[in-house]
Amino acid sequence: MKLHDLIEALASEIEFAQPQLGMALDELAQRSAEDPAFMDALDQYSGQAQRMGEAAEMAGFPGLQAVCEHVLENTLLLPAYERDERLPLLQFLRAWPALMVHYLRNLSDPSTAAGLVDHLRDAPSPMDEELALRVMHQLGAMPQTTLLDEHAAHSSRPVLATPDDVALVVPADVDQKLLEGFLQEAPDQARHLVELALNMVSGQGDSSDIIAAKRIAHTMKGSGATIGLRGLAALGHHFEDILEHFETEHSQVTKPVADVLLDAAYCLAQMVDYITGDDEYPEQSQSVLQRVLDLANRIDRGESLDMPVTRIQNDMGSSTSNSLATTEASATAAVQAAPRRPAVASHGAALRVSVDRVEELFRVSGEVSVHSAAMETRIKQLGDSAKALLAQNLRLQKRLFELETVVDVRALTMMRGRSQREDGASFDPLEMDQYSELHSTAHALVEEAADARLMAHRMEEDIARLSGMQTRQQLLSRDLQHLVTSTRMAEVSVLESRLQRNVRTTCQATGKLAVLVLEGGDTLIDSDVLNRLAEPLLHLIRNAVDHGLESPAERLRDGKPEAGTITLSFTRQGQQVVLRCSDDGRGLDLLAIQSRGVERGLIQAGQAMSEDEITRLILMPGFSTRAEVSEVSGRGVGLDVVRDWVNAMNGTVRVTSTPRRGCTIELRFAASLSTIQSLIVEVSGERFALPSVQIEQAVPRGVGRFERLGGRVVYHHLRRAMSALHLAQVVGLSIDTDKPLDEYDVVIVQLHNTLHALAVDRLMDSRELLVKSPGRYARHLMGVSGLSILGDGGIAVNLDLTQLLQGTRRQVPAARSVEKLPQREQARASVLIVDDALSVRSSLQQLVEDAGFRAETARDGIEAIDAMRAFKPDVLLTDLEMPNMNGVELTSHVRQRDDLKQIPVIMITSRSQEKHRKLAEQAGVDVYITKPYSDGDLLQKIRQAIAAPVEA
Repeated sequence: MKLHDLIEALASEIEFAQPQLGMALDELAQRSAEDPAFMDALDQYSGQAQRMGEAAEMAGFPGLQAVCEHVLENTLLLPAYERDERLPLLQFLRAWPALMVHYLRNLSDPSTAAGLVDHLRDAPSPMDEELALRVMHQLGAMPQTTLLDEHAAHSSRPVLATPDDVALVVPADVDQKLLEGFLQEAPDQARHLVELALNMVSGQGDSSDIIAAKRIAHTMKGSGATIGLRGLAALGHHFEDILEHFETEHSQVTKPVADVLLDAAYCLAQMVDYITGDDEYPEQSQSVLQRVLDLANRIDRGESLDMPVTRIQNDMGSSTSNSLATTEASATAAVQAAPRRPAVASHGAALRVSVDRVEELFRVSGEVSVHSAAMETRIKQLGDSAKALLAQNLRLQKRLFELETVVDVRALTMMRGRSQREDGASFDPLEMDQYSELHSTAHALVEEAADARLMAHRMEEDIARLSGMQTRQQLLSRDLQHLVTSTRMAEVSVLESRLQRNVRTTCQATGKLAVLVLEGGDTLIDSDVLNRLAEPLLHLIRNAVDHGLESPAERLRDGKPEAGTITLSFTRQGQQVVLRCSDDGRGLDLLAIQSRGVERGLIQAGQAMSEDEITRLILMPGFSTRAEVSEVSGRGVGLDVVRDWVNAMNGTVRVTSTPRRGCTIELRFAASLSTIQSLIVEVSGERFALPSVQIEQAVPRGVGRFERLGGRVVYHHLRRAMSALHLAQVVGLSIDTDKPLDEYDVVIVQLHNTLHALAVDRLMDSRELLVKSPGRYARHLMGVSGLSILGDGGIAVNLDLTQLLQGTRRQVPAARSVEKLPQREQARASVLIVDDALSVRSSLQQLVEDAGFRAETARDGIEAIDAMRAFKPDVLLTDLEMPNMNGVELTSHVRQRDDLKQIPVIMITSRSQEKHRKLAEQAGVDVYITKPYSDGDLLQKIRQAIAAPVEA
């Protein structure tokens, strides 16, 4: 009651000061900043706001203190405004005291805190978003005036801890993403819980430590239950109940209780370390859980907690304290029976590295690869220069030999003439003293040329050795890049449990039976690609179950097994991944597809179409052969998601079908987004990189032939004819009209099962390129997927052929029908998931998304309210216990707002007591689900809630 009196006193003080604040604002509105009366009114108003902030600080309300400080900050801006510019600031200063009083008098209504913070955000000097969020959290943590009924009956609690209650075996089918999230956040949570328990033991803890420890225990309990770690969930559950008692009673944790909580906190921390592989199994876990159970049962019975915690008395009244030996023996047996390490820790030691560090390592590896290619080019150029130097040296030496011959001939001729003119000359003209300096210089020049040639040979040998070293360095660089790239690779089998669950839920919704077979689960794919691949895979599987497979009765009549088989096959072909999704169902009904295409205006009635063109209709946006809309199909949202994803990946999609035997959808895409095997071509003096995944063949000039047919150009190659285009024209460069077509090289690309021949000036090279984003300067350029640095330092533009050739494909025109079809986001029912545990949010998000819903998440009620400003869900899933604003408060807020009160609310909680259920019903919760629950039941409740929304 003292705390309530303090809050009431603060509200009364603000109410009492409101008239004085209003009079001061009137003075501030009428007078100029140079008027002494203006400064007196400013001092009066700012002093009052400062005193309110100091009072809030003394009372321990940091949120209210921050509000007053922000008001003071805006008040001090008044002298900077002219008289006619002060109106917005004065309106802000007039409104905040009433909002503060309304908040203090209605602490149980979370919208009052939101209204107060929104007012601060709209101030002339607005509060920044980070500070506003922190203030919102501080205001949300204010003591609430409405408490749970303390005399409600407690649900039955176990009396004796069993070995199964402390089991820490990770299920074989655990979702790896959830497990990874748990491994990231649980160690820090456990360490913080131990610190809080130490504060309680030392007597330094306060109510905030109890609340924080309860929140951590609640989160760890939810994470353990979601993953399947029964020991973590059980100990966390009873640990939380004990803390809830002290929070409700507003009492200090006694020393005996704190000792039990500290042992439990240490045990929880060791459990987490055991799961991560950093510690041994906690052999004391069963005895610790037993002490926690004894303490929780004493609280349930209303017994005193001042005495040390001992074993409870059984129903016959006899002491069971001597059963501790039995309990310890059972715990030892449980440890011996349980595996020493769960599956997650059996793969050897692991090192945690931040994502930023891995990205930086990947960048450096890419730069090394680029410079290695540049060095290769430079060495090649140097070798070519050495060969040219040798050839030049040979030509020079030949010229020198000619020069030497000419000099000798001319010298002999001159000496013969001189000897005939000289009387009595008896010297032989070939004697040495008859040679001139020209002979010596010519001979010396020939010798120097020979030495230069020898040096050129030695340089050529050095370049050859350097080239060998560079080749070795390039191999090492390539190995380094592949190793770094592998850190981002993941096996596709990590999606199997999610896909199996999707098959199960889709079968439950359609009444069919299906078995999913995953082949090539060890295929490695870039983790970013794999994350993006999840949604298209789910659509493929849902489509296979709903449209492909027959009902069990139909399959039996056709002589097929009652359960259909869906096969997902992954294979690697170089840098490409080939994914095939096959089913053994009825196959595609081509007549129905063609008929629906005519109805949608996608094709004309009577239009001649091949089977391939008809099958591609199912990939069009909004296309569906279902006449009725269900949660599984009928909205036309499905395979167009697959097509869009493949286009974004510069891949290809192909659909084949056999009547009564099934359908196969084949996707081809690059295994990595960062490095792409590309063909480099030259067009109009510029170099472009074409993704090899879309290239069928590169044809040099002279192999095929071009032919002009009317206004079109056709390319003939290997008895095939295909439309031909100048790549220069496609990318917007000029074309040399005088150049014959036969002088162009050709790149044959396949897009959507259609071949195109692209004429290029030159085929340059094929190599694996590191693709970099073009940045904000090229974000509006269509058809550019990135840039790559080549070995010579030049830039190659990576082209998105799907975008570039979209306007040239002669296929079914889809653009004209888009406006008639429903938008994808509008067609999908949406769900907002509110839970403070990351693992629970992720699990629920995957579940509802796999079922075909659109999902958004929030950590607590305040985040949910903020999210619903731009996202109005069809169903709200919320936890009961959350920080800042719990599920009951969130539901009350939703029911009080006209724009949100019709949203169905489903509460998912581990609280099974009747008092919690009644509290939720009074707040307006439509469906109350207690953990554990089945995925099918939850999805059924969601569908029922969407079909029957809350009445106004």
